[in-house]
Amino acid sequence: YQRRVHGIYIFHMGDKKEPQAAVKPVAPLPTANPTPAPAPVKVQTPAPKPVAPTTAPIKVAAPVAPPKKKNVLVQNMWNFICGGLAGMCATCTIQPLDMVKTRMQLKSEARTAKMSTLGTAIDLFKTEGGLVGFYKGLGSALMRQVVYATLRMGIFYSVLDVAKDKYNHPLNPLEKAGASLCVGAIAAMAANPFDLALIRFQADGTLPVNERRNYKNFADALVKIIKSEGFFNLWRGATPAVTRAMAINLGMLAPYEECKARLKKVWGDSYPTYIASSFLAGFLAAFLGLPFDNAKTKMQKMKAGADGKMPYKGFFDCLAKTLKNEGFLRYWVGFSIFYVRVGTHAMLILLFTDLLKYLIVGRKQSISQPYNLISLE
Repeated sequence: YQRRVHGIYIFHMGDKKEPQAAVKPVAPLPTANPTPAPAPVKVQTPAPKPVAPTTAPIKVAAPVAPPKKKNVLVQNMWNFICGGLAGMCATCTIQPLDMVKTRMQLKSEARTAKMSTLGTAIDLFKTEGGLVGFYKGLGSALMRQVVYATLRMGIFYSVLDVAKDKYNHPLNPLEKAGASLCVGAIAAMAANPFDLALIRFQADGTLPVNERRNYKNFADALVKIIKSEGFFNLWRGATPAVTRAMAINLGMLAPYEECKARLKKVWGDSYPTYIASSFLAGFLAAFLGLPFDNAKTKMQKMKAGADGKMPYKGFFDCLAKTLKNEGFLRYWVGFSIFYVRVGTHAMLILLFTDLLKYLIVGRKQSISQPYNLISLE
């Protein structure tokens, strides 16, 4: 078909399409009762409450302070102080037993028939003025503990603390035994002059009246020994004293710490743990130390004979003559009283040391780990 547009004929090929009329929307039919449309519901939103300005300061977490360094000097100082005080308390308790033990050893040397512990105690009570005689030489004994107990307990526990806290290396049983031997030797060598004066005090009553030294106190004893025998004679009997101390400390310190550590796994931090550990330590200390204590007592008490010669030439000569003249079992003469004396002393000094550390050191913050003897809560 063709159509004319502005005077121009335009030819189209195909069918001619008629224009379609627009479709009008059909109105809905009216109903009998028309329902009015619901009115829109207005939702009222509450107005936000005004926030009052605050003047409170904002809390900022305080910076965490770095942990304080362990005061090793203070910790070691308390080890020495508690050890010395514990030694003095234990000595005051067992001094009468030590007096009886010394008299029995001297009677054995004189080969006296009467050797019972009770008989020796009764004889001592009668001849030395009653109960006062059991405490003869107490001043020298206390001065000895000021030096001996302070050094051996202080050095031993300081070694344990430094090895554990500073080097993170708790000592094994063999190392503890070596430390016990070393501290025993050092402490005994330093305390030998006071030990010599103590033995002289205790043995003076066994001598004839014209041969007694009649020391007034430990200071008078030390002065007279220096004047009459020379300064270096203050260390007479040092070899058996050092050997005895090494044996006793070997049986006391290392077994106590090792047994205590093992029993804590079974009984905890309780009375049985400490008592059983100290009991074992006391028995071992008495058994190992008595032969050397016997020789030490005889050497420190000895006086030159009429010919000017000493009864014993040295420590090993004393042991040999004891074996020859008295027999092997005489090395352990007076073991019952010695065990009561040394075993009780070992138990008391170990328990007192732990108790004092708990009471004095355990409540201070200057050391790393508080000590706890028992559960007091």
